[in-house]
Amino acid sequence: MRDRFRPLMSRLAAIAAVAMAAAFLIAPPANAAFDTNTWYNIESRHSGLVLDIASGSNEPGAGLIQYTGNDGENQQFRFVDAGNGYYRIEARHSGHSLDVYNWNSDNGADIVQWTSNTNEVQQWQLNENSEGYYTFINRYSEKALDVWNNSTTPGDRVSQYTPTGDPNQQWSLIPVDGPNGSDPYGYLFAYMLGEGSANGEQVYYALSRGNDPLAYDSLNGGQPVAVSDVGEQGARDPFITQHPDTGRYYMIATDLDIYSNGSWDRAQRHGSLSLVVWESDDLINWSSARLVRVSPDEAGNTWAPEAYWDPTQNAFVVYWASKLYSTSDHSDNTYHRMMYATTTDFVNFSEAQVWVDKGYSTIDSTIAEHDGTYYRFTKDERSGTSCGKFILAETSSTLLNTDWAFQSECIGSDEISHGEGPLVYKSNTEEKWYMFIDEYGGRGYIPFETTDLSSGQWTPSSNYSLPGRPRHGMVLPLTADQYNAIQSAF
Repeated sequence: MRDRFRPLMSRLAAIAAVAMAAAFLIAPPANAAFDTNTWYNIESRHSGLVLDIASGSNEPGAGLIQYTGNDGENQQFRFVDAGNGYYRIEARHSGHSLDVYNWNSDNGADIVQWTSNTNEVQQWQLNENSEGYYTFINRYSEKALDVWNNSTTPGDRVSQYTPTGDPNQQWSLIPVDGPNGSDPYGYLFAYMLGEGSANGEQVYYALSRGNDPLAYDSLNGGQPVAVSDVGEQGARDPFITQHPDTGRYYMIATDLDIYSNGSWDRAQRHGSLSLVVWESDDLINWSSARLVRVSPDEAGNTWAPEAYWDPTQNAFVVYWASKLYSTSDHSDNTYHRMMYATTTDFVNFSEAQVWVDKGYSTIDSTIAEHDGTYYRFTKDERSGTSCGKFILAETSSTLLNTDWAFQSECIGSDEISHGEGPLVYKSNTEEKWYMFIDEYGGRGYIPFETTDLSSGQWTPSSNYSLPGRPRHGMVLPLTADQYNAIQSAF
């Protein structure tokens, strides 16, 4: 039972004052002194304890408690403008926002973290009193964030209650060090959904939950952020790269729409010889799509393009998979090679060259570089071999070498039934790399990790959270400024 005992006469005498206080608390403040670019510990005036996501959980639905202050990111929050004088209260460790669980308007309803959205149960009004303490009023329930039962015990729950202005509803904001604007923070995941739906072969975004490299939530309401209206009007296998001098971003993709055009054989014999290209200065606003032809006449397709800046060329090396035919009608049987061309602007390309020719099909190469060594990860397309349909790893000291050294093979075979479309990226916070492998026809991307690229050994990741069944794409580490801008835009 709620412990709010007061002498009866005092409670009756206070009713009018409480009602007036509630009305005042719900009114928007004239000026908000907090900074939306700052992370805060939120400390209870009543208990001296701070808001805390229980057990540091990354899961939606984890409860809000009060706890002894420490340096944990699950005790750090910021305020994201939701419009009309309301803010989302976002947990730094998870990227989730404080939410009234299950749209409950009752006193004592649970406050939890939940995937950030635009619902009123995640919108809070911040009202500062003359002593510098804040009260948080939920837009949906019109209840205040409240230390339940006036507790002073670490680990006890924080809930909502009718606004009273009491100390257990008053909070101080204590700034903590957060990432500076140019500091590495968070990750952008660009991907496709595949040929199973009309919009599946377009570009989708997901954003990491804070700085967690293995937890992502879809952006833009789960709708594509870039759609191809050129060529075959599909955009598979998106990849984003940045010019090191101009800062300009380029996004390239496979010009292919299997959902509408249907035949994989047609796509490999008479498919597009072009890339789909977009440009952007901020990863948010992209130019119109355009087609740029890169493959020669003897090619039957141009699949899964990526680009890597090569300082020795002072240009991007753009690489992709093509079948090369010896007959003009492409009626003979052949296999995929990895091709490449160079460019500085994704408008003008050098003549395409063969980069990888193993005498059998290889596709979907991706590159990582560390300590002067390039690591290339490629799908072995063969059927009926022990490592066919899994990932092959090779190394080289130069990017355009055509004779890379074998490192390892069968990557992913212990965890997935088959895999393609590998993507690789490095952690923002430690010496660890992640590889997502697309279990096509199955679960989509499955994460693996290593602390030593030179070992060639990858182990399955645990405790990951991906949006639905994402397929062949890429992950781009961000800065704090970029993370904030993307989150606000979508």
